[in-house]
This record gives sequence, structure tokens and C-alpha cells, in this order.
Amino acid sequence: MYRLLIVDDLPIITDGLAELFQLDPNLQLEVYKAYSGTEALGLLKKHRIDIVLSDILMPGMDGIELLREIRSNWPACKVILLTSYSDFSYVQSALSLGGLEYILKTESDDKIVQAVEKAMLTLDKENDARRLIEKAEIHMKLALPTLQKEYLWSLLQGKKVEQSLLAEHFANIQLPFRASDCVFLLICRVDDWNEITKAPDKSLIIYAVQNIVEELLSESTQLISLVHESSKIIWILQPQSSAPDELDKTLHFVNGMLEMIQSKCLSLLKLSVSFVLGSREAAWSELADRFHSLKYLLVRGLGGRKGTLLTDVIRSSGDVGHSNAGNNTILGIKKGSYQLQSKVPLLLSSLENGSEEEFYRLYEELAPIFSDDHVPRLQKMELYHALSYVFLTFVNKYDLESELGEQIEWSKLVLFNDQVSWQEWNAYFLHLASLIIAWNMEEQEQSTHEVVKKVHDFIESHISADISLIHLADHVNLNPSYLSRLYKQITGNGLSDYLTEYRDRKAKEMLKKSNLKVHEIAAQLGYNSSHAFIRFFKKQNRVTPQEYREQWGLLGI
Repeated sequence: MYRLLIVDDLPIITDGLAELFQLDPNLQLEVYKAYSGTEALGLLKKHRIDIVLSDILMPGMDGIELLREIRSNWPACKVILLTSYSDFSYVQSALSLGGLEYILKTESDDKIVQAVEKAMLTLDKENDARRLIEKAEIHMKLALPTLQKEYLWSLLQGKKVEQSLLAEHFANIQLPFRASDCVFLLICRVDDWNEITKAPDKSLIIYAVQNIVEELLSESTQLISLVHESSKIIWILQPQSSAPDELDKTLHFVNGMLEMIQSKCLSLLKLSVSFVLGSREAAWSELADRFHSLKYLLVRGLGGRKGTLLTDVIRSSGDVGHSNAGNNTILGIKKGSYQLQSKVPLLLSSLENGSEEEFYRLYEELAPIFSDDHVPRLQKMELYHALSYVFLTFVNKYDLESELGEQIEWSKLVLFNDQVSWQEWNAYFLHLASLIIAWNMEEQEQSTHEVVKKVHDFIESHISADISLIHLADHVNLNPSYLSRLYKQITGNGLSDYLTEYRDRKAKEMLKKSNLKVHEIAAQLGYNSSHAFIRFFKKQNRVTPQEYREQWGLLGI
């Protein structure tokens, strides 16, 4: 129920209008009365008022001053101004201050009621819009943790984002990190599950470990965690401030807390956990390489033991500890290996999405494995088999063996040949990639032209019916708005332009080559009346259908 405040210095008008609205059961208004602008202002301060119906000319605070106060303090309130004077200056002042409507007192009661009903309708629409926004904000808040983790995971998997866009993306999904500052990584592995086999129980254990770590580290760091391979948790950490020595302080703090975290997990959860800490800061563009480097430390050497604490700091052999808990150790790994692990799925994904630029960017990051003489032979073979997997998967999925025919030597994808140089293998895979990308582009172009042809065929075969955008979209299985944009992109013209052009062309053809009457031609072209068809034809050709027919008859054509 909305609240209406009626303001007029003449009680007979105020009371009469109040009675008018109180006796109308359809309006369902809670009505308040004030006999001056000052009294109205007092009521506005005490109660939520939705609509104000006020006289303009009142002693003391007039309607314009009252409107100004309402706009300053209660902008959602709707104001309708009522006066005996049709002075344009009052109208101008009221409209400039955002008055909803201006009504003369000489207007009928119905006119005043209609103005209030219009205000109520405006409030309904605004409240509906506000509720939608509030609902969207609630959903956004609920979705934010998932959006944040999905975005961070894409960075860990090698997604490249320009520095200028990174801060914008962080702001959009409310990530608590500074895009301009470095971060470091902490990876935890749950060593065993102590007979816990059910997935929900495992999720609870992972959640408990996350809570322990975040409770102990969140005072000194900004951090977000992601679960990986069901038994690993990755934290991205950043110091609370960007002071020059803050990174080192935070790193030492985190390193010092790991043994306490292990102890808490063991005592509270009866669970052994291992950690590897990235002790060198990483720019966001380096995050994927650092992640895959650290991940492998937990599977090699001491990293395979329970309860280990590892860092990636390069130390002399005399500094390396051998305890399975509480000591920092170092293990190395070739960069090419973890690059392959992270980038091969992205290569396949970029082919699937038709992202030519992204594919070649990823490929160029891997290609040095072939060309670098210092990379071991087995790593080069690993790259060969990884690329073979990517291309075989794509070729088989889309049945491209027959499409590409003899343009490629398919046996090379399944049979490694020692006689082929690494440079030749590189050229072979690049050639295959170029063929696939060209096929992809050709297929996209062909598909779009097929859509246009289907649309034209539908229009031409249903020209006598009521053709709508929705009917056309249903016919080609596309969203109506998308179909409209796509057609414009492909042809340079709108769908309505083609419909108009085809109807005009068909009308001329019928007028020249048939004896059909004008109303018959109108019906065949989808017009409800011959008058509508005549107006259309004259607008397009500046002559009526009959005049056009007569002109062609005189020409003897």
C-alpha cells in the first residue's frame, strides 16, 4: 500500500481530496493531510511518503520550495503539483525540479485521480526494477566466490591477460588482490584420508584444512584457495600492503607458520599434510609456470613423503634438510615438462573455439622445445606425442581425415620417425594447424551463408503469411536478437530491408506478368488490405500498383 500526502492551505480542498481518495476502494492508499508546506515537511520526516499532491501557491513554504526539499531528501517520492494558476513559470520550475505532473485545480476529479494512478504505476515499475537489481546483486554475491576461483584457475592454467585489463577484471569480480603487485603460491597435499572414502567427507576435510590455513595466515596476507585433484589445495597469497619489504616479511611469516599448520591438522583432524611454498614472488603473467613447477615438487624425491615442507629456493647441498617435517628442501624440474602439462589442454581448447591467435601464442611458447639443442631428446618426443594427441583428438572428433584428404601425411601423427628432424616435425605440426584453422574458418563462413539462404527461402515461401523475427529465428534455431545482428553483419542490410525489397520485387513481377487484381496480389504478399499494399507500393516506387501496371502496358512489355 502506498502513502499519499495531500497538501493545501485551504482545508476544504485538502479534506475533499482526502475523502476522494479514501472512498476509492481500487486505489488502496493510506492518506495523510497537511495544511501548509511546513506541516507537510514535518510529516515527511516522520513517515515514509510515496506520493505528494500539493498546492503550489501557499503562504510560508510554497509548493515549489516543498518540491525542492523533497527532491533533496526523498528523491523516490513522486510529487504532483496542483494550482489555480496556469502560469508557465510555475510549470517550468516544477518540471525542472522533477515534478511528476502539473494539474490545474479546474481539472475534474478524474484527472487528479489519474495523475495519482500514474504516480503509483511509476512507483510499481521502479520497485520492480529495484527488486530485480537487488536480486541480481544477491545472486552476484553468491556467485562471486565461484567466479573468482574460476578466473584465478584460468590464470594458473596459463591464460594471458594484459596488465591494463587485469585490474579491471579484479574489480569486476571483487578479487582482493592488487593487479600491479606480485604474489606467491602455497600448495598443500592431503597425504592420506585415514579410511575416509566418501566424497562428502573428503570435501569436509579439505574445507577444514582451508579454514585452519586461512585462520592462521589471513591476518598478514590476502589469500584465496582453490582445490585441485581432490587432495591438493592451492593458495594465492599477497601481502596486505605493497611496502618494499612486505613481500619478504610475509614470506618469512608464512614459512614459519607451516609447521604449526601441520601440527594443527594432525591434532585436530588426525591428518598428515604436506606443503610446498613458492618462496620467490611471481608476476601474474608467470603464475602458471610457477604453479606447475611447484606442483611437481610434491611428487618427486622428498616431495613424495608424508608431512614434507618444501620450498623452491635454490640452496647449496649443505643447506638441504632431510627431515620429513619442519625442514625446507629444494627439487628442480625442467620448465618444458610443466609447460606441456599446462598448455596441451589449452591448445586443444583454442582449436575447439576457433581461436587462431590464442593457438599460435601457446604453440610459440612450446616450439622452443623442438628447436633448443639443450632440451633432452625424450622431452622433444614428449612434445611430439602431446601435439599428436591434440591434433588426433580434433581430427577424429570432426572427421577431418576425409575433409583434408591428401593435404597432410596422416601416418606422421601416429608413427614417430627418427629420420625426421625436429625442425621438420615443427613445420609438420604448424602446417596441420594452418589446415585445421583454415577449415574452421571456411566452415564458419559456410554456416553463416547457409543461415542467410534458409532465411531467404523461408521468407520467399511464406511471403503471404505474417513473417516475424521470432518465426525466422525458430526456423534457423537461433536467438531472434542474435539472428538480427548476424544477418546485418553478413549482408550489410537488416532483415526488414530484405523483406521489403522482396515484396516490392515480387509485386512488380506479378503486376507485369499476371492478370491478378491488386487486392489478390496484396493477399499473396501478406497484406491484410489492398489499401495497405497500395501505400507500401507507392512509398517504394512513387506510383500506385495500377499506374505501374499501366506504364508497363504502354511500353508493350
